[in-house]
Parts: sequence; C-alpha cells; structure tokens
Amino acid sequence: MSRLALIAVAVAVPLALASGASAAQPSIYATYTAGCTFTWTGDNGAPVTSVPPGTYDIVISTPFAFGNGLASCLYVQFHLTGPGVDLSTDLGQGDAEIEQYTVTLQPSATYTVQDDGRAAQTRKTFTTAASGTASTGGSTSTGSGTAPSTGKVIGTPSVDLAGSAVLPFRGALDAIVYKTGRLSLTRNGNVVKSLKTGRWTFAVDDESTAKGFSVQVLKGKAQTVTTKTYVGNHDVTLTLKPGRWFFFSPGGTRTTFFVVQ
Repeated sequence: MSRLALIAVAVAVPLALASGASAAQPSIYATYTAGCTFTWTGDNGAPVTSVPPGTYDIVISTPFAFGNGLASCLYVQFHLTGPGVDLSTDLGQGDAEIEQYTVTLQPSATYTVQDDGRAAQTRKTFTTAASGTASTGGSTSTGSGTAPSTGKVIGTPSVDLAGSAVLPFRGALDAIVYKTGRLSLTRNGNVVKSLKTGRWTFAVDDESTAKGFSVQVLKGKAQTVTTKTYVGNHDVTLTLKPGRWFFFSPGGTRTTFFVVQ
C-alpha cells in the first residue's frame, strides 16, 4: 500500500466518528477578500437572500489578518442590522482572521449587512419568512458569542470556525528538509501558496541532522512536525483554519502560505 493510501486509511476513522456529532444552529458566512468586500453565504455555499426565522451563527472571516497591511483596508467594518440585531466587528482592528457570533432573526423581517467602510459596494439585504425552522444543513458549531436582543454585540466572540469538528480531510502535502537546511512544501508538485480550510497531512522527508520542520499560524503556537535532530520520514495531520500561516525550521527563515475558507 502506498504512503498516501495509508494516510487516507488513517483519517477514515476520525471522520466517521465526527459524522455522528449532533447538529447545532445553522451558519451564515461573511467571507472577505483582500479587497475588503465579502460574500454572504449559507452552509450550502449559496448566497443568502431569504432564510427561515431562528438562531444563526454569523461567521466573519478574512483570508489573513488585515493588520499586516496587505489588504485594501486596515481592518473590516462588518455590520449586520435589523429587528433585534445590531452586530458590528472590526476583527480586533485587523488582528484576527475570524470571529463568530450568534444572533436570532425575527420572522417577516428585513436585515441589512454591509462593510461600513465600503457600504455602497458591499450592502446586501435579506429577508426572513413568516414562519419555519432554521435548518443546519448538517453543520455543527463549537461555541459562540451572543448577540443581545437590542444594542451592540458584547463579550468575546469565538474564534473557532463553525463546523470545525467535522472539517474535511483535504489531502497530503509533501515537505522536505534538505541536508543543507532548505525547506520546501509542495502539493502535487506545485509550491504551496494557498490552501483551503480543512485537515491536511504534512508528509515530511527530513534529511537534515540540524534542522526541523514546524508550522504556525500568525500569532498562534508553533506546531512541530520534525525536530532538529530527527532524520527520516514523519507524517502529522493538522487542522488548518483561515489565516496567514508559515512553515520554517526553528530559528530559520519563515515561508508564508495562506489558508482560506
């Protein structure tokens, strides 16, 4: 059996267990681009124009922390308003890549969502039905902040992506630590620059006796795949969520790649 086939078998059991997780409220996603505009979609990936009344997780994410100066704005100015809801966030003035809140949408209502810094380009409206029940479409949630019935959202939002317990396995990445200490990370022979959110296996071929291979999200904790003294092949499956990531050998140059939803 090939190495990649073994990886596929290894992840089958965890995914099967995750499929039995109980469903929670559905989610609506404001997914930003580096141009500071966003899409407004549901769990099925379709644009949200009308939904049943009920409780929803609102997930706001950017492809990387805008505070690093690579986006068209310093930070987002997301704003959702309507009956019983006045939700706004700037994702920690650009320090965070994702936040999640919970809101309750009233029946027979109209809501507006926009980025206040680009209101004309981003404004969208959607409505709720007179009756019905919000459906999760199979998604799950790991926690959230709570929107009060009136006023601004308060408290600390969750930074866990909705559905994180069942993030899909995306495949294997080929990593090499050369004897010279140089690192490489490829997928299907191509240099990794951007990946989708999910579970990825880092298949590392470490040929160096003095360099290792680590992965880290911006402002997160470094995750070691191979240590400086390790020589040989080693596989580690990691959950990658939206943001700016790096691979590196401790003390060495960091190479950037991005994870998007």
